[in-house]
Amino acid sequence: MKLEWLEDIIAIFESESLNEAATRRYLTQPAFSRRVRSIEEYLGVELMDRSRKPARPTGMLVEQEDRLRRLSTDLKGLVIDLRKADRQVRSRVVIASQHAITTSLLPPLIATRLDALGYRLRLRSANRSECWGMLITKEADLVLTYQSISELSNPPEEYVEQLVISKEDLIPVGTAALRDQIDAGRLPVIAYPSDVFMGKLIDSEVHPYLSDSMSREIKVETALTVAAMQLAANGVGIAWIPRSMLENLPAKNGLLSFSDILPTPRIATVATRLIGKKSNAEQAIWKELETVHGK
Repeated sequence: MKLEWLEDIIAIFESESLNEAATRRYLTQPAFSRRVRSIEEYLGVELMDRSRKPARPTGMLVEQEDRLRRLSTDLKGLVIDLRKADRQVRSRVVIASQHAITTSLLPPLIATRLDALGYRLRLRSANRSECWGMLITKEADLVLTYQSISELSNPPEEYVEQLVISKEDLIPVGTAALRDQIDAGRLPVIAYPSDVFMGKLIDSEVHPYLSDSMSREIKVETALTVAAMQLAANGVGIAWIPRSMLENLPAKNGLLSFSDILPTPRIATVATRLIGKKSNAEQAIWKELETVHGK
């Protein structure tokens, strides 16, 4: 059985509903329900009593709770020890970051700062919640993620430490041909899904500040900032793109900023790691990040 399946079952024990368990596992409720179904199909038994609302673990599963917890703890400890030993031997540091950060801020940061340290880096790219999941399960040594400026006012969780690496504008961009449409009150948009960070940020810090007379039309929806930028460069609509991505990628050709007429929120790139003992490689990387902290 997969370790992640055991962790899913433990999350069910520790939650009042499948929705709460999904939140603990950094998954949507439908995705978590599919995972539970997969476990049941693999085992050939039902784990949830779905006649109850909300669904609860079956009596058979509850009887095995202590055994499953021990198995999960032992297997998780073995995996962590093997991964940590491997990274220490190889002087490797795993950095997980959101897709846009992987393609914009990280390359120059590695070239100008981290490469000279002589350690091997492994980059993993995912959405924000998945990055946090990799940090919590120690699949990544540190994560680089975006936060809104309002989120920076909240203190970090007590088990992590954070550095603000940079702050930048999220710029509305598109081709010159779109200005006439916008002036006429029509706003063609390349949207981000409402359940990802960029989508939530646009919903809270862009949409409320659009003119009431402006008609917003979603042309395409994508979770990938690189795809949104390419679509904007091809004249499909307006996309909100981090300034660092526009400055570091050749795909910015043909794109114009519409910050003079459209809301332009600010975002921060934040480095996060778990508190605890670190390898020499992890410590050296973090110390180097401290030198660019807030610049």
